[in-house]
Amino acid sequence: MGTCASCGTEYAPLPSRARYCSNACRQRAYRRRSAGTSTVVAELPGYDDAFVGRESELAELLSLLRKHRMLTLVGPAGVGKTRLAVELARRSRRTEVRTVELGRLSRPEQVVQAFAEAVGVYQRAGVALRTTVVHELNNRRVMLLVDNCEHLVEECCEVVDALLSRCPHVQILATSREALRSIGEAVYPLHGMKADAVKLFTERAGAGGDRDAIEVICARLDGLPLAVELAAKLSASVSPRDIADRLDDRLDLLNDAGEQTRHQSLRAAIAWSHDLLTGQEEELFRRLALLPGGFGLEIAGVVHGGPVIGPLTALQAKSLVVRENDGRFRMLESVRLYAEERLEEHGEREVTAERIIAWLCEKGEPGISSSILAPAQVQAQHQEYDNVAYAFARLVAPRDERRLMLATMLLRVCFDRGYFTEAGAVLMQVLHQSPADARYRILALEYASLLAVHEERHDEAVRHALEAVAAAEAGGQDLIMCRLHRTLAHAYDGAGDASNAAKALRRSIEYGARNGNDVSVAVSSHNLGWRLLVDGDTEGAADLVGGALPVLRVHARQDVVAVTIHTSGCIALEQGDLATAGARFAESARMTADTPRAALESIEGRGLVAMASGRHELGVRLLVACQQMRTTWVVPSEPWWRRKTAAALDLARESLSRAAFQRALAAGRSMDARHALETALDEEIAGVPLLSDRQRMVVELVARGLTNAQVAAKLGISHRTVESHVHNVKTTLDLSSRAQLAAWARSH
Repeated sequence: MGTCASCGTEYAPLPSRARYCSNACRQRAYRRRSAGTSTVVAELPGYDDAFVGRESELAELLSLLRKHRMLTLVGPAGVGKTRLAVELARRSRRTEVRTVELGRLSRPEQVVQAFAEAVGVYQRAGVALRTTVVHELNNRRVMLLVDNCEHLVEECCEVVDALLSRCPHVQILATSREALRSIGEAVYPLHGMKADAVKLFTERAGAGGDRDAIEVICARLDGLPLAVELAAKLSASVSPRDIADRLDDRLDLLNDAGEQTRHQSLRAAIAWSHDLLTGQEEELFRRLALLPGGFGLEIAGVVHGGPVIGPLTALQAKSLVVRENDGRFRMLESVRLYAEERLEEHGEREVTAERIIAWLCEKGEPGISSSILAPAQVQAQHQEYDNVAYAFARLVAPRDERRLMLATMLLRVCFDRGYFTEAGAVLMQVLHQSPADARYRILALEYASLLAVHEERHDEAVRHALEAVAAAEAGGQDLIMCRLHRTLAHAYDGAGDASNAAKALRRSIEYGARNGNDVSVAVSSHNLGWRLLVDGDTEGAADLVGGALPVLRVHARQDVVAVTIHTSGCIALEQGDLATAGARFAESARMTADTPRAALESIEGRGLVAMASGRHELGVRLLVACQQMRTTWVVPSEPWWRRKTAAALDLARESLSRAAFQRALAAGRSMDARHALETALDEEIAGVPLLSDRQRMVVELVARGLTNAQVAAKLGISHRTVESHVHNVKTTLDLSSRAQLAAWARSH
């Protein structure tokens, strides 16, 4: 028996009347729909403007639709879930698509009503409405686009599970700010647009405008389509450059008073998600606002003041925070600004800021209590760089001496990243404003010395380092004396005072050994080893570096290990052990492959090994490539190393023919960093060359068509010597004729 969809009467269904008991009921239902008394949505929402971008996402989603009956697009407010879902439904080419709009609903019992209205069924006395919906869809092939589920997730999930389990031809495409957790649900996280965001802005604005400003706008809005579209509408009266300059006030700036939806402004869109939070989730949400650089579980727990995994997981599920590939979390900037408003409303800004400042300074504390930072401690400072910069600029009071620590942490990271001018200026300003007994002054003086060395203010570098050493001695801070004397040695070295540099390094080793700072001792031993190598004491250098390297391999950061391995290669090169030197330089180059500036000396080392092995052209190419990169990047080499590479180039100029040398010069100048590194890591670089330089000259002239007599005259050697060279080369290369020899030369 069936049940009439119009009057609810039970009847025996026939193929000609599958849904209604009679033609009268069918006509009655038709009149209801035509008169507008039904809220059935028989078509997808229409839009006046064009769909822009998202082609890669659409391709992935169409593939998922072919594999799954339940697919949910999940993402933060304004990311464009509904528009993408509608476009996806259009492209899916389903014969019937019905839209179930949940955004305006407020009560759980309204969910099943929305499904019923969408598919065209009505409440019947004595029958649960959900049962009627399931019965109606039992044999229909239909896609239900269920939009805006986040505020009624549980109720929506119950209806969806019932449909999927009992209606084999129903497919669900849902949009929500959190997953429904339905049986068999495939979840597709949707993020902001990248390059397509600029295209979206331009299309909605109706004009190109200032592309640089538009790119800034889109980047600062995290590519959120809603925010980008609101900014594009605003550009009709405000220039893109002015919009970009005012995005700190985006929550007030980006609104559309003419749009009567919850997306009429960026603030309203975010508030929709915020209003669904529990008290604990809301508290964590607003307190995370002062961490624009992202956060891990530790700092999240600190600002929250209690267990954090539960509420943080809920915020992630509701798309108010996102989890990055490195495991850290962050808020989209627009969401963070909204959270910051809520923080101000609750009067919690000061206490939250204090917790963050104290925690960040704790991360810098090893710098004033230990002789060397562990790799994990350095990584932590890199991860929190943006938070430190924000805390320094916006959270810490002007006279708070913790500004010294924050400024030092900024400079510490900037040294590693290769840009330090701005951070250095900040540190020096804070240092001059701080009292002589400030807790973090010694650490700040140390980094002021390192900065002065970089900027070639050598007398100032020595003065800062000596002041740091004196202050540490007066305060009995023996644990950091190993490191401070190493910094002093670096300052002396920059000033050209080799004698005092060596003395400072020996003092550094003494302090480190006394305090059991094995890793710091190894670093200072390496530095002293390099000093001895430069001074000509190769054996003394080998002893120090050979003892330091095993310790550093186990305990030190990769960049420190790479430098030590390079020094070991230099020692092997001086000792004439080309195989070891080549292997050491190759290992160091691989370790620094992601940082081309740091790899320069290792590539040059491979070039020196190539030349010492007789492969002068290859050596010239590598040295010239690095020489050009040093000029471009303003990375000067140390005087001893510069003399070594210059001497090698002079030798190559004498050993090669003029044409071969010029060819090598041109090839080296055309290399970029990646090409130079790949060439340097050629496994045969330290091997015995296939042909000697003289044999290569002979082959080159033969390839030009010269006779043996002409080659002899050209090179100033005997005819018989040329014959011998030609015979030996053909034997080595397994060739039988001069034509084959010429062909080989052209290909090599």
